[in-house]
Amino acid sequence: MPRRPTSDRDCSRALWLLGLSAPVTADELTAAYRARISQAHPDRHVGSAERSEAANTLTRALNDARATVAEWIGSGRDWPVAAAHAVNGSSRPASRPPRPAEPAGPAPVCRRTGLRAGDLVRVWPYDGDARAVAGTVFASRYAPAWVVLEDGSEVPAERVRLASFACPVCGICAGPPVEHPTLRPCPECLVDLRRLERHAAEAGRVRSAIEARAQAGMATAEGLGDARMAERARDRRGWARRLRSAPPDDLHAALISAFTNAFDRWAA
Repeated sequence: MPRRPTSDRDCSRALWLLGLSAPVTADELTAAYRARISQAHPDRHVGSAERSEAANTLTRALNDARATVAEWIGSGRDWPVAAAHAVNGSSRPASRPPRPAEPAGPAPVCRRTGLRAGDLVRVWPYDGDARAVAGTVFASRYAPAWVVLEDGSEVPAERVRLASFACPVCGICAGPPVEHPTLRPCPECLVDLRRLERHAAEAGRVRSAIEARAQAGMATAEGLGDARMAERARDRRGWARRLRSAPPDDLHAALISAFTNAFDRWAA
């Protein structure tokens, strides 16, 4: 059976998993892969079945990610970029950069905001209807990010909150109620993942934060009258509590595995 061509989504996910930002050289890819695999290799975790299973899962994901990025480098294709929609006649401050045309294919995730085209959000003061995201844009690495909505309006990223979603890692959720809320990692979990990638010692703090968000998710879901969201948040709280007694290395591996699985499900 012929192999499915590597898509922009595949490449974006691989870069995310390896902690890289495009463009990437072969040497940068090798260095990032070695740094990740040195902590995740199953040979380091033979003393614990749970730890070994999580390490195997992460190792396979890292191997696939390395192969995907290596293939992309060899192909000479343009690197995936953040999606944004061109809007005619919209007004914006002079400091705002012009938006490029939206690339073909699935919308990638904006590493600055954790949003991608199609996400539902509420705009400050967060009491209106959910609105769909068209893309995000920013002038430079240090410039404020703006969220482009499907109606053509533009809003500073700090005035936007996810809506009608549930996080598969921590169980936190938000309304307004819809028939099929989005299942995706929350911004807090994406931030926690970056912390874990840089400092394994953050695992204990991240676990506590996940438990707290799961508790908040239960309350929110019950207020929305959504039994599915409430059950998911309850399950995530129980999972976080079971990790209280896990050794530091086991805890770190379990959290990384959960985040990776959540990203896979979201990308699919």
